[in-house]
Amino acid sequence: MSSFQNRLQKNDHKSIVSIVRCRDYEQGKVDDAIDQSLKNIGGFDQLINKGTRVHVKPNLLTAKSPEKAATTHPSVVKSLVKRVLELGGLVMIGDSPAGISRPIEEYWQATGMEQIAKETGAKLVKLEKQGVVERTIDGKSYFIASVIAEADVVINVCKLKTHNLTLFTGAIKNMFGAIPGFKKSEYHKQAPKVEEFSEIIVDIFSAVRPQINIMDAIEIMEGNGPSAGKSRHLGLILSSKDAVALDAIAAKIVGFEAGEILTTEKAYQRGLGEKLIDKIAILGESLDALGDLQIALPTNRFQYYIPASVVKVLGKLVWVRPKPDANRCKRCGACIAICPTRAMNPKDGFPVIDYNKCISCFCCDEACPHNAIDQDMSWLTKLFR
Repeated sequence: MSSFQNRLQKNDHKSIVSIVRCRDYEQGKVDDAIDQSLKNIGGFDQLINKGTRVHVKPNLLTAKSPEKAATTHPSVVKSLVKRVLELGGLVMIGDSPAGISRPIEEYWQATGMEQIAKETGAKLVKLEKQGVVERTIDGKSYFIASVIAEADVVINVCKLKTHNLTLFTGAIKNMFGAIPGFKKSEYHKQAPKVEEFSEIIVDIFSAVRPQINIMDAIEIMEGNGPSAGKSRHLGLILSSKDAVALDAIAAKIVGFEAGEILTTEKAYQRGLGEKLIDKIAILGESLDALGDLQIALPTNRFQYYIPASVVKVLGKLVWVRPKPDANRCKRCGACIAICPTRAMNPKDGFPVIDYNKCISCFCCDEACPHNAIDQDMSWLTKLFR
């Protein structure tokens, strides 16, 4: 019996999450961390052989450099691509960023994916140009990029970040990028409340179900992510074949309470993975060894704890909404283009928001390449902070 089988039998858990330390993004260190991480979860050698079509799905939310911690770091992607190629797999790399306000080639260049493709021979694919496959979940139709839907193996290479709508973005949320183009903003319009939107995220995740999930947590984003937060060194690579378990452990590390991340809760309720910490085998670093990291969480997190009775009576006085900053705004129009309710309109190039139409989805914040969208909140909301 292998050492992996011994550990699995000893822990008697179905879901395994690996936590491996990795000091920085130097390629050799990342390669070693990825090797150990894959070994801990049983590897993917049995999934991939010559000719296997493998789609590597990073988080390419925005056309920012890797140092901004808004996207999956290229060294993590490169490490996985190399291992797939060694097994004879055919590798495609692709994601649909928020809004696609610029040519996808600009995202590839800024995030380092273009260089990876040149160095490894992996194929970068434009999800918007490849067609879609319809998947029906509970009577609702979703149009998944065909190269992802038809891949033999999907490797989900997510980034650990906070999120100003769903509070947390990891493995489950990363599959939202399997939906090409502006359709993503339409889902925000259909589901303006975080609970409804979380249902859609889990629908899409269930339609894809990646076989391997790797989380880049070497440099994470804290505060008001997923685009405008601050980079924070954590020094970890996490992995699991169970995306729900991976997100549950990562959210615990960040400092969220059990049950707080609705995408994890809803995926667990549907039987898509394990969320209970005591039923997840953690290999590598222990949670106790990591300690209390004091990571900054989204400033609007507290709004979900405002009593329903207060919201019912004083609903119009309880709000958190986006507010463009005139000094940082470059008048590029990315926020206006992505707004699902057309609540933003230009005035001399500057986005002006009609708050009667705004649903506070913060798509504008995700799409803004200049971090020019702030959070504004009512005086009553501030009292609950």
